Amino acid sequence: MDKALLRSIAPYLVGLAIAVALYAYAGTILYSPRPGQLGPEVWPRLAILLMGASCLFEISRRLVVGNQDATGFLEAFDREPQDEEDKQPVYPHLLLGGIVLMGIYAVLVPVLGFIFGTFLFLAAFMYVGGYRAHGAIWGASAVVTIFCGILFLRIAYVSLPRGIAPFDRITDIFFAIPSLW
Repeated sequence: MDKALLRSIAPYLVGLAIAVALYAYAGTILYSPRPGQLGPEVWPRLAILLMGASCLFEISRRLVVGNQDATGFLEAFDREPQDEEDKQPVYPHLLLGGIVLMGIYAVLVPVLGFIFGTFLFLAAFMYVGGYRAHGAIWGASAVVTIFCGILFLRIAYVSLPRGIAPFDRITDIFFAIPSLW
């Protein structure tokens, strides 16, 4: 096996090994099973299976194609574009703004609650990213927040922060809307 090919699949082999270990570890969750309900290990195991499947796909894709021009993980980041035209603009202040915003979200979600905090975070993230179509920002924030709320609170039954008063009322309103059930 070519050294460059081995270097290109090494991160995926590590990811696959981690997925196998995490899948086995997720099976050790102790709980009292309830009839008709999924256990707490189902969703983590599903996510871990998807992680392992994506690693397997990438490993097999690189092995089948041959990956003649394969480079290692670090070399892929070191490559400079050949022409000035191919150079992509870099915005480090946007990256820093996004990281700071995520930290603020993590601190404020217990106070604001998942529903309201996520709604505001998504809108703020789009503004920090430079998008300025206000209707699209607030509409997309609302749709994604409702989708995540239904997915996590109604389907997966994940216990997420409700928020403190008066913000917990927003979570109560979300649960009171029967069409979202």
